[in-house]
Amino acid sequence: MKKIVLVAIGCCLCLTAAAALAPDDQTLSVTGTGVVQVAPDTAYVKLAVEVVKKTAQEAQSDNAATMGRIAAAIVKLGIASDKVQTAGYYIWPETKYEQNQPPKLVGYRCTNELSVTVEDMAKVSRVIDASIGAGANSVRGIQFARKNDEEFKRQALDKAVKDAAAKAQAVAAAAGLKLKRIRNIIESGAVLPAGNDYAGLRALGGAGGAGETPVNPGLLEVRGNVTLTYKVE
Repeated sequence: MKKIVLVAIGCCLCLTAAAALAPDDQTLSVTGTGVVQVAPDTAYVKLAVEVVKKTAQEAQSDNAATMGRIAAAIVKLGIASDKVQTAGYYIWPETKYEQNQPPKLVGYRCTNELSVTVEDMAKVSRVIDASIGAGANSVRGIQFARKNDEEFKRQALDKAVKDAAAKAQAVAAAAGLKLKRIRNIIESGAVLPAGNDYAGLRALGGAGGAGETPVNPGLLEVRGNVTLTYKVE
């Protein structure tokens, strides 16, 4: 005997058929997706200080002084010092290239990158502005997240199961089949991806009294995916 297998993914129905077989061996598989939107409660602000000086020691010293002022300004906003972490530190030579001339060393660049965990959304703009005012000359990006997301993941999976069941009913009806029972469930997980990455936002120079930096975190999406396989007749 041969087998009839029906697979529905999203809104697409794919049939693989080769002559009939016992009704109990006919199956229909559908994949459902559930989405839950949630407001972020944490932001990761990435900023940096870049300094070019004639010697590596001068670049390091100047950078360290500026970064010290930035860290102090951030802590003054009520951000705990352990939420201010070094994300990268680099020193390398700056070389000038001219046509038909050997490379010429013109100085050293020191870059110190900082990651600030902000757990009060109202302070995100203030952290950026205070950092720039203290000497930060590069804001590398902002990522928003949600610390406790398990309940939202469960909600997304619940929606995914209901979505898959609705699709199974629709596909079975269109194909002239009757759903009997669920034979198998595959839970592909529920994830909350990092959201709204404001990458590459650069601020050069001082704050200049230009007003508070506007930051809109928006909503994050928790996505769950479930595949249900039914016996059909």
